Amino acid sequence: MTNKKLDVLNYLQKNPNWKTASEISTALGYSVRSIKSYIHELNSTKPDMILSSQKGFLLNNYEHANELMKELNTELPQTKEERISYIIKKLVVEDTPYDLDRFADDLFVSPLTLQNELAALKSELANYDLVLKTKSNIAYIIGNERNKKRLISSMIYRETKAFNCTLPSIQPYFPEFDLKILKHIISNALISNSLFMDDFLLFNFIIHVAISMQRSSHDEYLHIENTGSGSLVFPDNIKEAIHSVANEIMQYFDIQLSDEDKNELAALLMSQTYPREILDTQASGFECMITEEVNALFELIQNKIRHLFSINLNSEKFSLRFKLHLSNMLFRIRNNICLRNPQIGMIKTSYAFVYEIAVSIADIINQQYHFKLNEDEIAYIVLHIGVLIEEQKAFSNKVSVLIVNPQYGFFQMNLAEKIKLLLEQDAIITGIASSVDELTFYKDYDVIISTIPIYPLPSVPVIYISEQFSTTDISNVIENINRIKALRMKLIVEQKLRYLFNEELFFFNQPFHSETEAISFLSDQLEQQGIVPADFKQRLLERESISPSAYGNIAIPHPLERCAKSSAIAVSIHPTPINWGQNNVNIIFMLAIHPSDQILFNDIFAFVTQIIANNHYLQTLITASSCQEFIKLLLSYLF
Repeated sequence: MTNKKLDVLNYLQKNPNWKTASEISTALGYSVRSIKSYIHELNSTKPDMILSSQKGFLLNNYEHANELMKELNTELPQTKEERISYIIKKLVVEDTPYDLDRFADDLFVSPLTLQNELAALKSELANYDLVLKTKSNIAYIIGNERNKKRLISSMIYRETKAFNCTLPSIQPYFPEFDLKILKHIISNALISNSLFMDDFLLFNFIIHVAISMQRSSHDEYLHIENTGSGSLVFPDNIKEAIHSVANEIMQYFDIQLSDEDKNELAALLMSQTYPREILDTQASGFECMITEEVNALFELIQNKIRHLFSINLNSEKFSLRFKLHLSNMLFRIRNNICLRNPQIGMIKTSYAFVYEIAVSIADIINQQYHFKLNEDEIAYIVLHIGVLIEEQKAFSNKVSVLIVNPQYGFFQMNLAEKIKLLLEQDAIITGIASSVDELTFYKDYDVIISTIPIYPLPSVPVIYISEQFSTTDISNVIENINRIKALRMKLIVEQKLRYLFNEELFFFNQPFHSETEAISFLSDQLEQQGIVPADFKQRLLERESISPSAYGNIAIPHPLERCAKSSAIAVSIHPTPINWGQNNVNIIFMLAIHPSDQILFNDIFAFVTQIIANNHYLQTLITASSCQEFIKLLLSYLF
């Protein structure tokens, strides 16, 4: 199975509803004709695995899909990348020297092609301080054990991205070990020692333990001089957890982990766990675990994010967890521990605005410690701040409600309480009036809910209900509140869009071949109109160097700091997607925001990523050839 067919299968797995060939084409960057051909070939392998109708395509048999993905590991490598992975598996994972002529025969390639692949392999090995050597036509890899483990881990994550990183997806890399048993062993050790590790981190830790087991079974052990963990002093619960895991591994798998391996795993565990009690205990009991260095870093981050995004991170529950995360992160940096996040693609696309905040936090850390955080670390920052940001955003979007009800005392308060519970996620009760005359006492409200007629008509909408607050009343209130929220949002967004977009900065089907060309062209257009300073392009590239600004099929290039002379957005539409890092991009929004328009940046960024996340909307938007048509389509999606 080629990677392209695997991409199609993986896309249908992640989108469990009908998808047209056009939608799949836009998402993956392959032609509609190719999509249909790949699906036909997939169904020829596993009949009726994918259903087809006028509505498009739908994955029908997930069991068959998983079987096909597993079979990929035993198929002949088709691409240069697949052949390099095959060679790595033989020389590092299986840890056996290999005859070059046999490699060429196994891969069905010429000796010249094999030499080209080996040249590329040498370049990749250099990233891990490993060296490919040949003697008497036999190839082997030399380097320290820790770096070989890093290479194996990186290869596994790269190859299993399409499998959503589940235990079954990595089981083929460790055929001699049952990873379900290993997960059970590790989970029990964590619980017994009051340690908490989320699912992403647990998956990451299982891979590292399995690699250590695999290398140990080949009599390949870590040597103390190769690690930074030998001199560390571990807390008792960390030592006990690793001791328990090592003993259980010996019992179930007959594998003896060396002291050096256990130290390495203890360092990894120490960098990824939290006290389990933090999940349900008051924060004050754990403040003693936070160093002055971490407190200072958190304060720096808090002030910078308030300045850049007008967002307050000062929540007691959040601040403690995030400080613990920062503490673990600094430990990883100083001990060269690599943290992987198997869901980075989903996190970046689904939480684009929160990811942007995380990028700014990463930049602060990079500048403080002169260490570039990778995208995996950035994605973990997203997971920590996401809940807090979403809560604050939900609060700011609530409708202010004034209740008018002539009944006094218990009955009046009872009605208010019912309405408050009903609209908890959507509205705030700002007051309760007993008569129309009292309306003059209140100013801050968006809508009135009343049990009596209101005359003269106020300037805000009125929702009439009965004193009994019947089922019909409940439906009426919910429907009208949702309509009011949508109308208010549409008015706000329309004003912002017309303020930021203009025809002179709207481009259709420009012949860009890369993100660099796109950034150069659009930033030049902004500079020519006097909207941005001369160093704007350089600031854009600095932001891109931290993490590409592509989110699914859109890209939102912008500098870290708001530095435009005035606010505007340059838009470029590409019905045929262009390459942007690892993504295929159909729409580019280049944000040039004046420092005084910070809130505008937040709202537009969140709005754009939310709208474009819908494939149907994206399909329609990429047909817009004028700015006014584009704005009209965007606004139509608010209902």
